[in-house]
Amino acid sequence: MALDAVVESILATSKDKVAQVNSETDQEAARILNEARERAAEIKSRKEAEVGHAVEGIERREISSANLEVKRSELNVHKDLLEQTRAKLIEKIQNLPKKDNEAMLKKMLEPYDLKDMKVFSNKKDEAFISSLASNYGGNLDIIGGVVVESKDGALRYDLTYETLAREVFSSRMKEVSRILFG
Repeated sequence: MALDAVVESILATSKDKVAQVNSETDQEAARILNEARERAAEIKSRKEAEVGHAVEGIERREISSANLEVKRSELNVHKDLLEQTRAKLIEKIQNLPKKDNEAMLKKMLEPYDLKDMKVFSNKKDEAFISSLASNYGGNLDIIGGVVVESKDGALRYDLTYETLAREVFSSRMKEVSRILFG
C-alpha cells in the first residue's frame, strides 16, 4: 500500500502544482487582459479626441463658409439696393421740371465763355441751349446736361447728368451706404 500512498502523494502534489500553474496562468491572463483593455481605452480615447478635433475643424469650416455666404448675400442685396438708388436718382434727374432743368443748365454754363466754345445737349434741351450758346454743337444721346468743348476740340467738359450723377454717387458711396444700411 505504500505505493498507493506515494502515487496519491505525487497526484496531490501534481494537483497542487497544476492548481498553482492554473492560478498563475489565470493571473497572467487577467494582467494581459487588463493591459489590453487599458491600451484599448487609451486608443479609443485618443481616436475619440482626434475625431472630436476633426469634427470641430469641420464645424468651424462649415460655419465660416456659411458666414461667408451670408456676407456675400448681404453684399449682393446692398449692391442691388445701391443700384436701385442710383437708378432712382437718374429717373429723378430725367424728370426734372423744365424750369429747374433750365436753371441747372444755365448754372452749369456760367463758368464758360460760350463765344469760344461749342455746347452739346440732348434734343429736348436744344432750343434752350441754343438761346444761351451761339455755337450749338448738336445733339447727344444723353438724359440731360451739356458737354462743353473748345472750338478746336482740345478741351472737353462732360457735364452730362449721367456723368455728374455717377461721380456724385461714387464720391458719396460711403455716405449713401451709411444712410441705407446704417
